[in-house]
Amino acid sequence: MAPLEDEVNALSELMEKEVSIYHLLIDELKRESECLRRGEIESLVKVVKTIEHHTEALHRLKTSIQSSIGRVLEVLEKDGQERTLSHLLSLLPPGQRGKVKLCLKTLLQLEEWVKKTNQKNKTFIEEHLIHLRHLTSFLIHPVPDPPCYPKTGRCSPAVAPYALDREV
Repeated sequence: MAPLEDEVNALSELMEKEVSIYHLLIDELKRESECLRRGEIESLVKVVKTIEHHTEALHRLKTSIQSSIGRVLEVLEKDGQERTLSHLLSLLPPGQRGKVKLCLKTLLQLEEWVKKTNQKNKTFIEEHLIHLRHLTSFLIHPVPDPPCYPKTGRCSPAVAPYALDREV
């Protein structure tokens, strides 16, 4: 069973590499949050590029992990129809199963944390843009002069800017 151990060890290394990339991604997401709070545009652009690089690395690594799972399943059974990690775990010895489960659990937790942080950053950006839109509405739609009343007794309706038209 040496080929099986070699393949499982290779799979474990790939999964551990994925965990380390997720940790790097988390650090960059924290930096992104700080840049957003401080309004540091130049730093934000650099951080976003680094996040993109880490995300691409994760996508490439997921492909490698899937092929590694396929190789392990080929060693275990020649006619394997189902080639998933859960199927693989059911076929592995307890020691190797525990190692792969631990990596999988860590990966799932990191993925969830990344999703939550991305959502928080997205919400922050959206709220900031709405705030800026309200501020710039004064420039786009300035407060009109007071309405004048012609001798006919009718007045022309004045359009108030969006920001002033809201109830408090």
